[in-house]
Amino acid sequence: MKLKGIDKLREKLPAYPGRKIYLLPLKGAVAAILAYIFLIFLDIIPRLFSDIPVLVTIEPLLPILGTIFIGALGISLVGTLWRRRDSMKSQYGQLSYQMMIQKGVIGICLILPVILHAFTSIRSLPPGPPVNDLTIQFSRSLLPTLGVPPELDIWIRLVLSGIIMVLGLLVMRSSIFTFGFDYMTVVYLYFPEESEIQDHEIYSVVRHPVYLAGVLLGAAAFIFRFSVYSILFFVIVYLIFKVQIRREERELIERFGEGYAEYREKVPALLVRPRNYRSFFKFLRSSI
Repeated sequence: MKLKGIDKLREKLPAYPGRKIYLLPLKGAVAAILAYIFLIFLDIIPRLFSDIPVLVTIEPLLPILGTIFIGALGISLVGTLWRRRDSMKSQYGQLSYQMMIQKGVIGICLILPVILHAFTSIRSLPPGPPVNDLTIQFSRSLLPTLGVPPELDIWIRLVLSGIIMVLGLLVMRSSIFTFGFDYMTVVYLYFPEESEIQDHEIYSVVRHPVYLAGVLLGAAAFIFRFSVYSILFFVIVYLIFKVQIRREERELIERFGEGYAEYREKVPALLVRPRNYRSFFKFLRSSI
């Protein structure tokens, strides 16, 4: 089965003919793996060098600082597609998108280790337990403190997290099949004259379904751990997508003017209102 928009994407990437196009996601995957390894190493470095007092002291902050760093790096790389578009187009013309897309792909892929890190049990990492008690406290589920029996704690988190994760994956799948890889990889940011107005029903429900998928996956990680760390990680994930939405919508307002500004007031960016649940779940069933 040929994926929607893949031909248009190939057309804009003449340096990646045939199977060579898979080098782009491969590079993104390598970057994501290295970023996750970096996050884990930062988490455990105080345990490896527990004789250094300053590392013991800052241990509770390292998972948060690492997540902020990788998230900021990812959103910055994605932002180069916007920041350098005009200068690249004036210098390289039709080849500007091809020269910039690698940074965008790597930037997007760097969001994945941020979400995966939120699923990770910081206190259970090798080579041993944390050396600062705050790290342990921040890693524990908060449900027992809310009166949930310990024997139900893990099951509640697993079930709720699983439901939200499935929703996020379905939104992502439906977005890819509905809008195509050309829209998902912002081809038309560099070739706006070739774009078509998307009037799918989902846009009357939520302005950014793809980013909603990312937020849902972040929420699944938050529920899975339901710890101080997972709450903070979710906030970071949410802010990453809000920054990107703000960046994109400045462009959309410039392109479509007051009409898009009015639309933005009517339709939420990352929230599905109860009255729109029927349309939302219809979108999740699309392309099955």
